[in-house]
Amino acid sequence: MSRSRDGSVSTDFGTGIRKGRPPGVLPRPASGTRPSRAGVEPSGKAPTTPSWTYPMTLEQESIWLDDQHGDGPSHHLESFALELRGHVDRQAAALAVARIVARHEALRSRFVLDGGQLFQVVLPARNVPEMAHHTCSPEQAEAKLRELARRPIDLTASPMRATLLEMSPEAMILCVQFHRIVADDRAMRTFAREFAEHYRACVEHRPLRSAPPPMQPGAYAIRQRSTPRDPAALTYWLGNLRGLSPGTATTIPPTLAPGTPPHCDRVAFALDAALVESLRAACRRLHTTPLVLLAATTALLLHAVGGARDVIVGTPVSYRGAADRDQMIAPLTRLLPLRLRLAPGQSYAALVRQTKRKVHEALVHRNVTQHDLVRLVRRSRSGALRLCRTLIVVDEPEQPRIDLPGATARRLRVGPGPLGADLCFTFVVDGGEPLGFLDYAAHLFSAATARHLAETFRTLLTSSLGDLRGGGRQPGDTVRADT
Repeated sequence: MSRSRDGSVSTDFGTGIRKGRPPGVLPRPASGTRPSRAGVEPSGKAPTTPSWTYPMTLEQESIWLDDQHGDGPSHHLESFALELRGHVDRQAAALAVARIVARHEALRSRFVLDGGQLFQVVLPARNVPEMAHHTCSPEQAEAKLRELARRPIDLTASPMRATLLEMSPEAMILCVQFHRIVADDRAMRTFAREFAEHYRACVEHRPLRSAPPPMQPGAYAIRQRSTPRDPAALTYWLGNLRGLSPGTATTIPPTLAPGTPPHCDRVAFALDAALVESLRAACRRLHTTPLVLLAATTALLLHAVGGARDVIVGTPVSYRGAADRDQMIAPLTRLLPLRLRLAPGQSYAALVRQTKRKVHEALVHRNVTQHDLVRLVRRSRSGALRLCRTLIVVDEPEQPRIDLPGATARRLRVGPGPLGADLCFTFVVDGGEPLGFLDYAAHLFSAATARHLAETFRTLLTSSLGDLRGGGRQPGDTVRADT
């Protein structure tokens, strides 16, 4: 490890050992940063206290690079919102957030480019940003949340922002905006659980005795980068992605003329009880999961709308599971492409079996990064095809309501922030009622097109489940003839 005269850093991650520090850790923040993205003003403030510098994790590196190469504000943003009602202690809420930030290094890190290498600079626990406070009427709350969800984040300053919206003395909304470089869905569930624990401790004026997280992202990055890559995974994906062509469908053709600034919107649709029961029965019959059935239906949608029989459906895959990673606030999810081929006259059951096999193979060979996939696509001479443009996400059931001293908390679903895909179907049980959401790139598709796609998906799912009961047709062919 060395530092040149101009201050740039050169290090061999995982091998440079300094007394009193983990391997690969630098004792002070990186000296230079890449210019910020469009729409984000750099803070211009350097930390005045010592900090620790680590390499980024592979997931963070992929997100950072995608962010820099994109147009306009980042699409890697997530919003967490809790509606608080009752006797809400604003000071306890702010202190609870501050304690969580102090506990998790990712939430008090800066992400920078220095000397051609990418680093996460962990600031001391006392470097916690203050929580903003705004007042608004209940009628203004939804619009204000959407505004916060779209507001850019400067990674050279902080990867998160917390705001308390006060609608009345007994009705508030805590909105925390995260950059995906530090948080995935599981991380936000960890944030929600710890907020309740710290809030209660603050209100009751008692210390909270909890062990520190067994793993932090910096140490995880060093271990991750010192682990050899899996050649079997690279071989699998090279073979899986071979032969891609412009006719391979990863999305549907845009219906709007180019020129509109990138933005997104959402349509919601309910799944009736009979359809949900049919879905569960099909899962039992085929010994599979809702994700597999819904991914197969998404493939049918791409075929039904565009006619392609070689399609790619993207789905997030978690890298959690180990005890030291389960409660770590970090991005431990990657998007992997499921390449599916629809044969003429193929039954839905056969497509589900193919999808089930592809999901299993993707999980077995998940030790690849987004950059690995890009390089493999180029090696397969398939050009710069974007693989994961249509996504399918199946959310875990929401956690029970969080009971706070003198108040209650209810998780709110904030409208879509920036979207990294063209289309993203999300299915979740919210309040006991199964719901579907289609987040879509509103600069590519009109609201009418999005509603039509959501309705077509539901029609395909209904007819596909009927095919399992002996219909004998390929639903995609039927629907394409009808649309």
